[in-house]
Amino acid sequence: MTASGIDTALKFRHLFILRRGDPPTGQVTAALVDQFGKAGGKFIAPTDNDLRIFTALAAMQARKLPDFDAWLRQEQPLFKARLFQSAGLCPPPFLAPPPSAAPDELGPPPDKPAPAGAKPGPTQTPAGARADKPKTPLDAPRKPAASERLIPIGRRYERGVLGDPVTLAADLLPRHVAVLAGPGSGKTVLMRRIVEEAALLGIPSIVLDPNNDLSRLGDAWPTRPESWSEEDAAKAETYRACADVAIWTPGVTSGNPISLNLLPDFAAIDDADEREQAIGMAWTTLIPFLPGGGEKANRKKGVLADAIRRFSAGSGVALTDLIALLAELPDDVSEDSNAQKLASEIADQLRAAIAMNPLLKSIGEPLDPKMLFEAPSGKTRISVINLGGLASDEARDSFVNRLQMSLFTFIKRNPSQTGCLYVIDEAQNFAPSGAGTACKASALSLAAQARKYGLGMMFATQTPKGVDNKIVSNCTTHVYGRMNAPATIDAIQELMAAKGGAADDIGKLSKGEFYFSTEGSLRPFKVRTPLCLSWHPPNPPTAEEVIQKARSKRR
Repeated sequence: MTASGIDTALKFRHLFILRRGDPPTGQVTAALVDQFGKAGGKFIAPTDNDLRIFTALAAMQARKLPDFDAWLRQEQPLFKARLFQSAGLCPPPFLAPPPSAAPDELGPPPDKPAPAGAKPGPTQTPAGARADKPKTPLDAPRKPAASERLIPIGRRYERGVLGDPVTLAADLLPRHVAVLAGPGSGKTVLMRRIVEEAALLGIPSIVLDPNNDLSRLGDAWPTRPESWSEEDAAKAETYRACADVAIWTPGVTSGNPISLNLLPDFAAIDDADEREQAIGMAWTTLIPFLPGGGEKANRKKGVLADAIRRFSAGSGVALTDLIALLAELPDDVSEDSNAQKLASEIADQLRAAIAMNPLLKSIGEPLDPKMLFEAPSGKTRISVINLGGLASDEARDSFVNRLQMSLFTFIKRNPSQTGCLYVIDEAQNFAPSGAGTACKASALSLAAQARKYGLGMMFATQTPKGVDNKIVSNCTTHVYGRMNAPATIDAIQELMAAKGGAADDIGKLSKGEFYFSTEGSLRPFKVRTPLCLSWHPPNPPTAEEVIQKARSKRR
């Protein structure tokens, strides 16, 4: 009783003793039985029918019948066992229908036949039985099948033995995913497989590629990998047929260049709080172009904030429109006594910045973010944005900030019912835990708001403590992989402990082994993940190869 924790300090624990006969009647045993009952313990006597159900299910599993797992999830034969009913596990809390679901709206589940080859037995329900018997937990309302889109993650892996398949509900993608794993862990392969599996469900992705590692998402394997199953091979064929992978090369005009507005599309935002966030993004974007310090610099920052707020209520969209407003600032925009002179100086500083920084100029028509999510062919678009052509960290951060501001306003105007995905590799460089970058504010705002409109984000990093904590805490799904340095091992163990797990072997995991945690997980558990469906050789493509790939999808 002490080991099980059914004492007064752990009321959420339960202890059941399976016994078909009465317990011994000795004085000591009777006292223990009395103490057991007072602590909430319960004796359960398995019935002959229970044993038949368990034996039949074990035999069906051993025969590896087609569709057995799907049938098991649909029919839930264990819920008919008196043992599970007596224990209050029909259904267990984590499978109970949501309290807001109305039974008359959901309706009963459709009948589904047993797996091919199964013999009739006590676990199968005769046709028409549902209509003639009282409702049991087995007949409880279920969510529509359309809401059960699943992204395979891998299989449980304990003590060197592969177990049941592990999936992530596609509906959880908008609540974000964090992949925290070091070099050689298989992190990139896992990220690619999630993007590929999402594409198979019709979910488009935008993928930031800082190291060329993700630019082969459209390439087929030259030869079939030995580790592939027949299902993997079939999925790879389907993926190549249904996915449209486009590579974009900001800063490289010979590839597939991309131009984005420097300011958010304020016209797309009608929520007051989100508008203030967008104003803050624009302000954070422009402040680095106003050099100087002291009181005058602080007053300029205030005038710029006032001007952006007024600009957000107008019809302008481009930086040149904002500069025109600053150059002729109306009297009622700012309460600073010298606002018009300061605004005129800000306008001049921004003009100078445009002259010196080509990336601030809009080259051609700015790209509609819709093109990043929708392919002209009608296939599922995967947009890989290769950052190799941006020569400095400042240029890279500035571009990513523009992208995130564009996504912030686009997804608000175009919410997705089926979901879409934005993947940030090396997330510590874009939303660091310490000092901010030009794109940190927009990344935090996007992570906080985009989920309401169906945009999920996947953050991957080798340094868990290097990413802003708001990012990691905003992710419902966590994947922890091998770490090499003591500091990163400690960081992972701390994160896992907060979710009720432990991982003394986090520094010894093999490539492709991870701890996985998502909604409904009691604690992180170990999985082994499959190889990606697209070609992933040891070395990434060269810059020239990336440009060549990008040209094939040039606008």
